[in-house]
Amino acid sequence: MEAADVRSIDAVRDWHAALAGYGEMLAEALAGVGLELRRAHDWVGDQLARWQRAVREREDDVTRAKAELSQRKFPNWDGREPDCTVQEKNLRLAKAELEHAEEQVVRCRRWLGRLPKLIDETYGGPSHRLANALEAELPKALADLSRRIAALEAYAGLRPDFAPTPSVPPPPAPAPRAE
Repeated sequence: MEAADVRSIDAVRDWHAALAGYGEMLAEALAGVGLELRRAHDWVGDQLARWQRAVREREDDVTRAKAELSQRKFPNWDGREPDCTVQEKNLRLAKAELEHAEEQVVRCRRWLGRLPKLIDETYGGPSHRLANALEAELPKALADLSRRIAALEAYAGLRPDFAPTPSVPPPPAPAPRAE
């Protein structure tokens, strides 16, 4: 069996620090994605409330348009029926806008019901596995790596010929000052 040629314990330490930092970054990213998903769900809920208000307003518009049309349909003093095309057009437009708002309410309700299931199916499982790995496996791995670093340091201390190579180049020498 050959002896280990340990010369860069600093590189292993750097890897330990990078792994710990990566775990923190992943945890923050998971929290951020979870927040964005909640915001998306809340946004759909806000849209539902907005379209429900629009339905009430469009119902009022339809009622007003019907009233204007019925008022306009009475014969003039000379017995002729007046032209009601503008009022009929306004009523058709108000009904179309009401129908559109009602369709949007249906869509928002449908998405409010479907969105949590879709999120759970596509994101929930993988994110829970990653979160569990970050909470359980990463600390174990970091502890094991710390033990190995300590073992390498102890091993390197036993060898008189150990000359570690620095993981970071030495800082440049200061430039001579001109006087």
